[in-house]
Amino acid sequence: MFEFQNYDDIHDYMDFIEDQTFADRPLKEQLAEIQYLYMRENQPWVVAFSGGKDSTAILTLVYLALLGLSPEQRTNKVYVVFCDTLAEVPIYLQKALHALNTLQRAASITDLPIETRIITPKASDTFWSRLLGRGYPAPNLKLNRWCTEKIKLNPFKDFAKTEFSAEQAPIVVIGSRSQESKNREDILEKYHSGKEYFDETDPHYRRYAPIKDWQVQEVWHLLGQQIAPGQYEELGPWETPWGTSNIALVELYDSTNSTSGECPLVETASSPGCGKSRFGCWSCTVVTKDKAIDGLIANGEAWLQPLASFRNFLHSTTEPSVKGLYRQNRRRDGKVSVKHGMQEEKDIEFIHGPYFLHLRKEWLEHLLTMEKEINEQGREVSLITEAELHEIRHQWRNDPLTPDWADDLPKIYKRVYPNGPVEFLEDDGNTFTNVESEMIDHMAHVHQVDAELVKKLIDLELSVSGLGKRQGIFNRLDKVLRQDWGNVDAAKQKRESEKVLQYSLLQDINEIQAELDGIDSLINSDL
Repeated sequence: MFEFQNYDDIHDYMDFIEDQTFADRPLKEQLAEIQYLYMRENQPWVVAFSGGKDSTAILTLVYLALLGLSPEQRTNKVYVVFCDTLAEVPIYLQKALHALNTLQRAASITDLPIETRIITPKASDTFWSRLLGRGYPAPNLKLNRWCTEKIKLNPFKDFAKTEFSAEQAPIVVIGSRSQESKNREDILEKYHSGKEYFDETDPHYRRYAPIKDWQVQEVWHLLGQQIAPGQYEELGPWETPWGTSNIALVELYDSTNSTSGECPLVETASSPGCGKSRFGCWSCTVVTKDKAIDGLIANGEAWLQPLASFRNFLHSTTEPSVKGLYRQNRRRDGKVSVKHGMQEEKDIEFIHGPYFLHLRKEWLEHLLTMEKEINEQGREVSLITEAELHEIRHQWRNDPLTPDWADDLPKIYKRVYPNGPVEFLEDDGNTFTNVESEMIDHMAHVHQVDAELVKKLIDLELSVSGLGKRQGIFNRLDKVLRQDWGNVDAAKQKRESEKVLQYSLLQDINEIQAELDGIDSLINSDL
């Protein structure tokens, strides 16, 4: 179907290419397809690279396809994009960055139009900025899975918008395979089956999944020969075309084999399928148990245990029975809310708000302490960035429920890192000194009013004092006063009363509707 281009640069790989078959198709034919699409589509290409086996496999295919083209045919740039969520497992991050550096050097030497890019989420969207800064509850599988969009999808969308014009619409090469999971199989079937080559459901780019029909054993076969554990040192072929060792990748998966269900070393094509491991954020609470990081710890990486323990603790805060211990009764809009859709009086259920600010302060100090202790062991690990610290400070100072009037974040940092490199500017926006804050607390207690409400009203007044036009002041005052201040039980009782009234009105409406239906039936029968 396609004519394979075999420029001199690919000569060393021709015996392997002509001898191999994957997913019942000759490798030579699959590479020819990639070459054909690359030359046919006058658009930039983007390879989504995570450092795992599947993304390494698609990058290998694209790299070999480019080697087979002459310099004159290599007209479209290929971006190899790695998304650093800023919460990657340190070991995986180091290996991925090493692979990217080696790839860029090799591409320059062989004159391939490859450019590596590392993208990150905005400081306001990172895992810690959202969880510690805004108090978002830890993500879970069923609800509140806010992290994927914020720290994975949005950075890529921002990259695509910045890098490419509307007319360019890049080809995004992904390593998705149907065998990975039933959900992945359904997605690929929906968006790729029957299409010529691309999934074109996104208006900004087209997706191309060259290994969607591959089995996991075939992925490992491309990355090297099928071998038994303990024989890595004898195998020269376990190397990418750009010069990194796939043995390190094998060992990485092999170290999680006993607990993750990932088994890269297979003996026959009939060996059980693998692919359950996910090398993602070490702080990920979407899974109940992080089998990958547990496997690394079990295989000698004991220094990761504090990270795993902290992740497990954060996951425990999502249990319904303990939410009230960690999260406020009011949501970030200041209201005590009831779950929608409740039809019975007895069904009234209140929705918890963000994590308590005092707990977020404790957790940040614990995170910084872990980072410091790991680095004191001779490792170079960053668990939270300077930009995130500044963002979290900003979020605390402007917290809609309990603003950090004391501005504690710089103090927390200095307790852990007395001589640390992060500098914090003096915050002239402090509305109250500690003495003033304590005085307001005391007077509020004496007069039985909410101290936070008093502070917010004073802060609002000071923010507009001296302005020629106090435009919008009444709307802002109204917004503050409409929040559920004071006794939370009273606010809950108010919501319960509203729910009872709502239920009563619904019953009245149903009765009236039944009467109308009866009248309508009588009228129709007379006719």
